[in-house]
Amino acid sequence: MSRKAGHSRARPSAPGGPEDRGPLKACGGVVLLDFSDETAYRPLSDVTEVDDAVRILLELPGVPADSVQVWVRGDRIEVTGEKPTGFPPGETSFLCLERIFGKFRRVFEVVGSVNLGEVTAIRKDGIMAITIPKIPERRGRERRIPVIEG
Repeated sequence: MSRKAGHSRARPSAPGGPEDRGPLKACGGVVLLDFSDETAYRPLSDVTEVDDAVRILLELPGVPADSVQVWVRGDRIEVTGEKPTGFPPGETSFLCLERIFGKFRRVFEVVGSVNLGEVTAIRKDGIMAITIPKIPERRGRERRIPVIEG
């Protein structure tokens, strides 16, 4: 399989890895791990790749920035939080409820030449944009190695 220089790629999972936790989906240099369960919903996401970064966009309408946590843990980016109902607890009886509220969680495994030490997250207009800078490709560059007298 050929690989375009500078692009990240998904790493196959080891036994006991993410495939045991649910469906996984490769998107460029990011593997989306599905950690959904009965207590958390999964916000919709897109993963894009540009020349200098990989971006994860999550739909989080109605979720204040202080209700979202973004963590880098090893080679994974974890987004957790809670979307409030907007109604006083115990005072509202729903006749029809289509919107999703409550806790959410998404975990993205990042594989490739990226700098997980420089990840940024910006929430604007209901979209959380997580930017993971790429490490510049160094293969194929010419550089002279000094020879030291030993």
